[in-house]
Amino acid sequence: MAGRSLIYAVASILQKLSSLILLPIYTRLLTPEEYGYFNLIVTLLMLGGAIAALGMEYAVVRFCHPSFNIKGNGEGSGDPRRQAKFYTAAYASVLSAAVILTIVLTLTGPLYAPLIFPNFDFYPVILVALASLLFQPLTVVYLALLQARSMAKSYGIYSLALFLCNGGLTVLFLGPLDFGLLGIALALVTANGLFALIATINAMKMGMLWVRFERDDARRLLGYAVPMLPHTLTLQATSLATRVIISHLISVAAAGLFNIAMYAVNFIDAIQTAFHRAFLSWYFTQMDERPSGWRDRVRDVIATFVGASVVISSSVALFASELLMLMTPESFHAAASIVPLLALSMMVKAVYYPSLSALLYHEKGTRAVLLISGTSSVISIPLAVLGAAQFGLMGVAAAQLIQRVIMSGMAVRSSRRLETPRIPWARVVRLQTSGLAAVCVVMVGDHFSWWGLGFWPVLSVKVLVWIVLVAYLFVCDPNLVNAARSVIRRESQKQAEVR
Repeated sequence: MAGRSLIYAVASILQKLSSLILLPIYTRLLTPEEYGYFNLIVTLLMLGGAIAALGMEYAVVRFCHPSFNIKGNGEGSGDPRRQAKFYTAAYASVLSAAVILTIVLTLTGPLYAPLIFPNFDFYPVILVALASLLFQPLTVVYLALLQARSMAKSYGIYSLALFLCNGGLTVLFLGPLDFGLLGIALALVTANGLFALIATINAMKMGMLWVRFERDDARRLLGYAVPMLPHTLTLQATSLATRVIISHLISVAAAGLFNIAMYAVNFIDAIQTAFHRAFLSWYFTQMDERPSGWRDRVRDVIATFVGASVVISSSVALFASELLMLMTPESFHAAASIVPLLALSMMVKAVYYPSLSALLYHEKGTRAVLLISGTSSVISIPLAVLGAAQFGLMGVAAAQLIQRVIMSGMAVRSSRRLETPRIPWARVVRLQTSGLAAVCVVMVGDHFSWWGLGFWPVLSVKVLVWIVLVAYLFVCDPNLVNAARSVIRRESQKQAEVR
């Protein structure tokens, strides 16, 4: 179990942060403006891919699991042919949606391109990039199939190979062939097309494709999958809208810098999400069984989660500028100025996840989750407009902070109506105060250009601040040490049981 979890975690990082890993290549072969257009294209493709996938990755994981009970009464459980019908139905639905969406976006391109891509021609770069939408959703459902069948090794190999192929083609088309943005579009189409073909062939070899299915099979899949769409689409649409706002009110180059700064958010979010997934199943067990002292244990784990988020977010805020100096040319270093505020927003979001767990435990809690994500995303758009118009990128970063404060506040308020362990607010405030202090140190230092100090003195100051921060966390909340030991002990016991 631990080995599979590690493989899935690494594969997820490759999928979510592949652009960050390739950042040194992109920023050395593209200008800031070209990089801005590149990220607008990628963000549009991510939104389009989410629409075309129809949420089927969730349905495939459920309906194609070897032990899934088809009829709900014990009959048909583990029927490979029935599951193959579901996968074929999912594949056909996604492929149909991808074809229709690609045709619509291609025909209407000249209409929406001036809005999303200011001063940039639709032909040929955007037109070529749209072709990847035909293949990207097929990869998504295939990875879901591998996850459903617990084929972690195949999942990891496929994800790694796709990343390496896309990265290699990008270097080839940008470097020796010097195709510019068209080269990136060609790399996306080629890599996604090749691996969609591989996914199709592998699914056929597994006996999961080209099995006749009924309309009821497709309806059942869509009935499960489509309700999962709003949350993902809202986040993706807000991400695209924010970058479009920056492109029009500031510049396309500024949109590229904002995207680089957002990698910090993505990194923190990837770790917080991993923690949340681990916490969720344990939390559900505690809520179901309610063993002696379970409420105190839940509160301790929540405090540990918040403390870990403070350390991670503060570390990103402290050392982002040094990391960008190593990874990117000087023309991209300005992105570091808004990272502390974005990191602070993710530190605040740490209190969202415990409340989210409480909501997800109850059947009607998903409605509240959709309301929270939708409301906060809608509010963030006018905030981004005001922030960009008045304060530039720093204003957009402030809008992100306000959005996550609203999201966390709504989640906490909704979860308080439920009979669940409360967040230990006194401990949370003590922990997050130290993180806020670290962020303030960075922002004040950046404002005064660190009083003319050189690279190494500034780095030394930041390391000292980080050490003081970590020491303070353990001093102000000694239970963090006990909670950390408990987690390590529990994981060691699990590994011993596996052996």
